[in-house]
Amino acid sequence: MMQAKDLKPGMWVECREGVAEVIDIDVEHNTAIVENLRDHKRININCDDINEQPQLHTGCDSYY
Repeated sequence: MMQAKDLKPGMWVECREGVAEVIDIDVEHNTAIVENLRDHKRININCDDINEQPQLHTGCDSYY
């Protein structure tokens, strides 16, 4: 579980929809806009539903 204050644009995260890139953050509402890497759809998601994945490396949706 993540909080909006812990997110930064460009971070790779994991959510119900799969691996996504953080596009924008709304700290006041604890939500973020993320872009799904599979279909490039952008969705607004509650930060409680986001998991940080430190194994994801920038520019790729693969694990080490």
